[in-house]
Amino acid sequence: MRAHRPGYDAIVVHGKVRRRASTLGCAALVAALSGAARGQADEGTSWATKQAAELVRQGEAHAATGDTAAATRRLLEAISFDPTYGPAYLALAARHEAAGDTVEAERVHAAGLERVAGFAEGHAARGKLRRRLGRMREAAADFEAALSFTPDHAAALEGLYATYVALSALPAALATSRRMEALAEAHGDASAHKEARARSRALVVLLAEIDPVTADARGRGPLRSALARHARRAR
Repeated sequence: MRAHRPGYDAIVVHGKVRRRASTLGCAALVAALSGAARGQADEGTSWATKQAAELVRQGEAHAATGDTAAATRRLLEAISFDPTYGPAYLALAARHEAAGDTVEAERVHAAGLERVAGFAEGHAARGKLRRRLGRMREAAADFEAALSFTPDHAAALEGLYATYVALSALPAALATSRRMEALAEAHGDASAHKEARARSRALVVLLAEIDPVTADARGRGPLRSALARHARRAR
């Protein structure tokens, strides 16, 4: 015999318990109540997100007028309304970075990445900060994480390409450039496609010239010599 479950098997009306007349009727009621509960939850989340978005807008407006203290307060309020609202973390980290507090900016990025699922923008922003600080391997890891969530993230691709070049990881830079080339072609962006294609060709030349079998090992070294020659050709 099935155990009695008051939440599903009975309805309390005016302090009295009345058994439901049919399983079908109860199922319909439960579905209706569940739908109402979901609707209320969705409505609450939507309201919180709207409040967070408005507070971010206000924060950016304060920042534009130079009132950084008010801007920071609004952004912190936005996070308190909706801890999963990614733009609030991005804006707050940007405020700290603009003030020269890169430690706090990185801490804000970390908090956002913990709370916002699939936060490609957060990884791209932290990667940009880490690249500026000279922490290239950490930056590359962030850009790669951003692309794992959003494969065509333009800022992450640009950042990853530049980071690989800084690390002298030219084969990886070439793969990234070719990826950008393919995406530009797919999106019909002729200008971006032309730029990426030229960059890919240059990297192919550079990789050939730093091959230890064919490269000239004298003078400034093969990589610097090849880069200098390519720079002259590009003028």
